[in-house]
Amino acid sequence: MTRILIFSPYALWGFHSLYDGTIAKASRVRGASVEYVLCDGLLPECDQHWDSKANSPRPYDICQRCTAAAKQNLVQLEFPHRWLGEFVSAQEKTAAFAWAQSVPAAGMRQACYQGMPFGEWVLSSMNSFFRQYPPDLTSWNVVSVYRGFLYSAALVAIGLGNYLKANAVDAALLFNGRQSITRVALEIFQRSGIRVLTHERAEYQPGRVNVRANAHCMNPEPFRAFWKMWGDVPLDRDSLNAVLRWLIQRRYGANLAWIAYNKPSAGPSALRTKLKLTNGKRFWVLFTSSSDEVAGDPLMQGPYDSQADWVRDVVQWVSSRSDVELVIKVHPNLGGNSYIGKATEELKIYDELRSNNPANVRFVFPEDSISAYALAEEADLGLTFGSTIGLEMAMLGKPICLASRAIYEQCSSLFVLKSRNNLSELLERCLHAPPSREIQRESFRLAYCYIFRFELPFPAIEVSDLYDGKLIYQYPADFAPGKDESLDRICGFLVDGKPLFDAPKVEELSRTSADETRFFAALERAPGYLVDPRYERWLKLRSLGRSVKETIQHMPLGNGLLKITGGKWQAWLKHMETRESERSR
Repeated sequence: MTRILIFSPYALWGFHSLYDGTIAKASRVRGASVEYVLCDGLLPECDQHWDSKANSPRPYDICQRCTAAAKQNLVQLEFPHRWLGEFVSAQEKTAAFAWAQSVPAAGMRQACYQGMPFGEWVLSSMNSFFRQYPPDLTSWNVVSVYRGFLYSAALVAIGLGNYLKANAVDAALLFNGRQSITRVALEIFQRSGIRVLTHERAEYQPGRVNVRANAHCMNPEPFRAFWKMWGDVPLDRDSLNAVLRWLIQRRYGANLAWIAYNKPSAGPSALRTKLKLTNGKRFWVLFTSSSDEVAGDPLMQGPYDSQADWVRDVVQWVSSRSDVELVIKVHPNLGGNSYIGKATEELKIYDELRSNNPANVRFVFPEDSISAYALAEEADLGLTFGSTIGLEMAMLGKPICLASRAIYEQCSSLFVLKSRNNLSELLERCLHAPPSREIQRESFRLAYCYIFRFELPFPAIEVSDLYDGKLIYQYPADFAPGKDESLDRICGFLVDGKPLFDAPKVEELSRTSADETRFFAALERAPGYLVDPRYERWLKLRSLGRSVKETIQHMPLGNGLLKITGGKWQAWLKHMETRESERSR
């Protein structure tokens, strides 16, 4: 019998606990033994609270509420469970606390305990906690929080280590694997020779799940291996249409798996005038990334440790050119949203750059009503630090220069910066790079591979909004082998040690690129293929000052409206109302 351990410390995030429970039930139906380890309020810091989210101190009762939610969850699931505190002695707590308090402020990032680099493992959560990288280690508050995360990390490592000494485990399931104590758990499982699966919400479509074998949820290596298997397989017409539909949805902020960052606009017609760009010069657009989640992670490290340093170097190079104009689009997430506050310190960097920028450089800040997609459609070249818009711009056939790690780093037709010393040489090559069908073909393939194959459909859970969902499967037969291909893949890995993904079949490998050739030729003959009349009508009416209700009353309801969001017309209207409400908050 396969023995599976689920480490589930974040019970207040009930949405993610649903995935734990669903996979646990499916594994049990397949004959596995499943046990949970839960947090009983042992930890002084964890990702259930970030100052950047709450804009207030850590709630005094957060551990009690989380423990209560964990108990309630397990009552419903009826799985055996243990508490983390059972496996940490008083002496071990005292020693770990003394160590964390002894770490000097300057040594936080390099802090190690019992041979484990906790300072590095919790850095991602420190970045998110304050929305600042690197952490300001001259601040007593930042240092205090860092020590709290170090102490929590040591307790989790000790507790799980002691559990594994007393209990045999074949496989482990874990939320995220990136954030502080989940990162520690991932590392402990891997060091113990246990295969581990991490899960997160899908990045690009609702109703799917991001699962990675022996890697945290943002590690690019699992997809690199997947792309090696599938990257040379041409897409058929249905797949091409699915990717195009996804791209149109992204342009208008529809059918997203996360908060809509981009402010839509009705097209690029007045863009050059608004930004005071000169006709006849090369127009480049640099899209910054909201990088606090991955900053400082060696797995995500490109040639620059700091995105700001890369932006400064690009601005310096452009300042010496009379034939290039650069627009820097500051990532809208830095301006904050209903989920998280502003990245104040990072925004200050771009404010300082703007105050001294050369005449041929423009800035677009989060509050500016200029769409990233209008910029992508108009520009000759895109420069990114890993933002998804780089992939989307490549899907228009535009050349892209990538300066850090991203899923689309696998595209051989893009300019990928390998060394800081080679930036000037690479930018010179970018000067003469034209649009090409090969860029478009490869990026469509990659988008399909990641969005429709690598991120798995998960029909067992119905996602109602960003934070809520409900389990659709109710009976043991719903979880049985053969019922759900995604659960078969996930449980195949956890229970039987099989690969998560299959290699292409013979008929897929033998497919020609004829459908792709015809498809992209048709796009060339229809330059407005990203424009959808419904969305344009909506944006036009809203720009005239009409309320959401008035806009709905003036929208056409007949003539076979496209089901762009994958639902009915009424569902689309509900989406638009929800999105407007989200933005107003």
